[in-house]
Amino acid sequence: MRQILVNTQTTEKRVAVLNGRKVIDARIFRPIKTVQPGQIYLAQIEKIDRKIRACFVSLGTEKAFLHLDDIPEMVVKHQGARLLVEVTRTGTKTKLPLVTGMVEVSGETLVYIYGKSYISVSKRISDDQRQNLIKTIKPHLEKAEAVILRSRAETSSTESILAELAEKRQFLADLRFLSNKRKKPGLLVDQSDAFLQQVKRFKEHYGISEVISDGAFELATSRSNTRTLFADYGVESELDKCLQELVHVESGASLVIEKTEAMWVIDVNSGHFSSTSDKPETIFRVNQSVLPEILRQMRLRQASGFIVIDFIGGMTETQHLMLETEMEKLVQEELMTTQIVGFSKSGLMQLTRKKKEVSFEELVTETCPSCFGTGHIKTAVSVAYELERELNALNDVEQAVIVVTEAVLDQFLELETTFNCQIDWEIAEEPVPFYQIRRVFS
Repeated sequence: MRQILVNTQTTEKRVAVLNGRKVIDARIFRPIKTVQPGQIYLAQIEKIDRKIRACFVSLGTEKAFLHLDDIPEMVVKHQGARLLVEVTRTGTKTKLPLVTGMVEVSGETLVYIYGKSYISVSKRISDDQRQNLIKTIKPHLEKAEAVILRSRAETSSTESILAELAEKRQFLADLRFLSNKRKKPGLLVDQSDAFLQQVKRFKEHYGISEVISDGAFELATSRSNTRTLFADYGVESELDKCLQELVHVESGASLVIEKTEAMWVIDVNSGHFSSTSDKPETIFRVNQSVLPEILRQMRLRQASGFIVIDFIGGMTETQHLMLETEMEKLVQEELMTTQIVGFSKSGLMQLTRKKKEVSFEELVTETCPSCFGTGHIKTAVSVAYELERELNALNDVEQAVIVVTEAVLDQFLELETTFNCQIDWEIAEEPVPFYQIRRVFS
């Protein structure tokens, strides 16, 4: 039984999707002043770089990155040009927010896009019905208009679909009219209801009717009196596990998941998996057993961009194809666009996942001030050797006051190095080995 849990009692809003007692998807929403996916701005082109076919635009308070191919043909691409843009990806420490001139407006039965010309239909709709919908909608689209027909379009009347198309078309027309009156770039459409829209998307995508909330929420079908809704259903512990590299799979296998600046890397290990089959078949079954968990971890961790999976080696070519085919079927059910590039020559499966927001790790953690994100700190003996070298370099010093951790002091004293100056030690209660020469007297 699938359920949606909604945590609304505090400033941070959270939503989680459960399949039985297992968390299969989740999102966190915080009041953030920076640009967010889905917001629509009036932007102004500040600089065009023809070599990379992109430009930098001003959104008023922030800058953003825009590919020239994502600008509608009717917009003249020159410095100072103004156009409507939609935020498709939040900014990071090293990258500007990404925007597109192909603005999308979502509805119940379709997504309306201005700036392109195509029709796309949800893969949940049967092939026959898909062709019928395309024939119905195509004559009603104008130049540079595109629609993505959602799964609900299959059970909706033609009149309601066309009415929604006209409504979304008029919404963008009004928005363009409003932008023409503005003198400076700035925000036109906020995503203040982003939390509500996410719950709606979860309901539609996972086919869920039961929504349990711990507070007032318009889509809730029942209300829980508990103040620890996520903890009661085990969601808190699942979210905490998303910050760990090691993931144990029910089959006995395990995953090691690491995020780097350029990509996500997932390593598959056999762990305690057992089988009576021959070695290639056993390896294939281990790799096959972790596929659903890999995709679940991608959703919970909000992994995006380039993803590499290092499966256990030793499969036959046929088994590689079978594994890729099964993964293809699974990614078709993903809410976030996920594409399989294929296996590399070295046997690594490569995927890409559309990036809209920062990962869960980036959202709730920051770089460690001790190891600076490396995951390593210098040993006490290494720091002791550094202290020895620095003291050895001091000239004409009669006395020194040194602040040091106890572990470093112990290692330093074991060196049995003698110096001409008198040293006064001060012990620092710090977990990370360090020293500081606070004062010297000549």
